[in-house]
Amino acid sequence: MVNVDPMNRRIIKLLMADGKMTYNDIANKLRRSPSTVRDRIRRLEDDKVILGYYAIVNLENMGITSDAIVLARLAKGKGVEDLRKMKQVEGVREVLQVTGDRRVLLRLNSRDNRSLEDMVYREIAPMGLEDIEVRIVLESVASQPMM
Repeated sequence: MVNVDPMNRRIIKLLMADGKMTYNDIANKLRRSPSTVRDRIRRLEDDKVILGYYAIVNLENMGITSDAIVLARLAKGKGVEDLRKMKQVEGVREVLQVTGDRRVLLRLNSRDNRSLEDMVYREIAPMGLEDIEVRIVLESVASQPMM
């Protein structure tokens, strides 16, 4: 585990709020030099504390209107590698192993509910899921970008 001091935590918090902030922007907010901020960010990247940067996309503007959470059991004989393959299916945003009876949780997006249903039962379920429960997301009240 890497020791992340308070200054680095402040840098990380700023980058999580706006990954496009420049070294100068961060330096101004923290009253530090841009070179100090640059060196700290590079160190955080080298230490794998900061894993990358990405865009937050308005899915509705892309024609993706269906958002769902899927809970399921992993079929006997299936394992983590099978779960990793599910991430390759277009529309699968996240694959998690969780506690409880249904130990697989997926976050899916699709252009509509019919396409979502096809994705779940024709593409993902045959990869090793059973006892599937699909929950449509009505509204995202508070969200943070996914890693």
